[in-house]
Amino acid sequence: MQTVPYILGISHPTGFPTFVFAGWIVGHLVPLGTVAWRMNVLSGAAMALAAWCVYASVVELEGKRWLGAFAAILFGVGDVAWTRGSRAEVHSFLIAFAALTVWLVVRWRRTGEERTLLAAGFAYGLALATHGLAVLMAPGLTLLLFPRIREVRLQTLLHAAGHVVLPCLLYAYIPLRSSYLYAHRVDPTLSLGLPPGRPFWDDQHPANFGAFLHYMAGGESSAIGSGFGAMLNFVNYESVSMRFGTAAVHEFGFVAVVFAVLGLAMLVRTDWFLALGLVVTCTPCIPFGLLYPEADPDRYLLTAFWLSAVLTAVGVSRITVAYLDRRDVLTDALGLALMLAFTLGIFRSNVPDFDSRRDNGPTQLVDHTIEHTPDNAILIAHWAYGTALGYAAYVERRLGNRIVVIGFSGDHKEFYPIWLRTRPIYLVNQAYTDPDFRIAPVSTDPTIVRLLPK
Repeated sequence: MQTVPYILGISHPTGFPTFVFAGWIVGHLVPLGTVAWRMNVLSGAAMALAAWCVYASVVELEGKRWLGAFAAILFGVGDVAWTRGSRAEVHSFLIAFAALTVWLVVRWRRTGEERTLLAAGFAYGLALATHGLAVLMAPGLTLLLFPRIREVRLQTLLHAAGHVVLPCLLYAYIPLRSSYLYAHRVDPTLSLGLPPGRPFWDDQHPANFGAFLHYMAGGESSAIGSGFGAMLNFVNYESVSMRFGTAAVHEFGFVAVVFAVLGLAMLVRTDWFLALGLVVTCTPCIPFGLLYPEADPDRYLLTAFWLSAVLTAVGVSRITVAYLDRRDVLTDALGLALMLAFTLGIFRSNVPDFDSRRDNGPTQLVDHTIEHTPDNAILIAHWAYGTALGYAAYVERRLGNRIVVIGFSGDHKEFYPIWLRTRPIYLVNQAYTDPDFRIAPVSTDPTIVRLLPK
């Protein structure tokens, strides 16, 4: 995601067009730092917007700005929000627009302002155009809208629906761009005889309607069906609850989580329909994220963590008020002390996250590869290392005539005899044993070997 937006390529499913277009604008028009740094800052700005929506939602519910400010910081210094907000991450955009939608709908429930409803529709459209996970919010948002929706004019409802649909039209970019890239043979891997659909430029080649639908459903090797199937099997919910409880305690601390639960209970007492709507909006990501076969499930929990930060503030506010005078200075002082303690505790435990900025491994990998391979080499690397090489090839333009092929060492074996006639083949950070070929070690750390005919 540091590369695809800059080159206007096709990302892995489901494309994330909001992030891609925003990344293209920032990558090309902001003259600061490297493109990779700009993409990381873009994610940080999105996570900051989500944190601001924590503040705005707490102010909307409790009317206390200082409480909202500390709740926003509590969300922002959580491990998942911090780490996913400091790297090029689509989920930071998703939580930004999801949080903006929820805050605007909560505000609309109070004010009934037409422009707020339209803004909420547009924010939700941007969330949908960022990640398909936003679909899970629809039932909850319907509940939040329901009490006042009968007061809204039909024309306004149609306008709001149009505001939702408009950002989703960005998905049209995917088949159109895929067709263009293939017609103009932009992806250099096509010159090797590989079929279209390689990462970076044209992932899975969703150029026609059928391929586009398949791509939007998760594409090749998609586990979306099993994810939804597991989500609908309530037998799994006991383990999901325990896993989420553990994750929430890690993100905010045990005492803060207790106050979040109390905050939800207090909210149910005063406005059970609002509480139900918020829970149904923000928590379906929990079973889906934890049951979906995913290497990084924690990022799927950001919407639930966002609501937890809001509810923690609500709990602190209403529990202290329950025992002290609402206008008592002592009430605000106690609430401030609690939120400060939660925030400082999590911040101190997550300070090591700062050290990730010193990780220069990807740059070293690229430098080492350039040093030990010729200009016309074919570089075969699996995803973990291929992303750095792809960035060097297509954004920095540092690899010269080298071509990066994403895959494991045996994935393209049938092409090796043809490629070896004109280009040398190097395997980056992966071993290969095959009786039809031999290998010659080139370097270590990272391991680079040359593939040779037997």
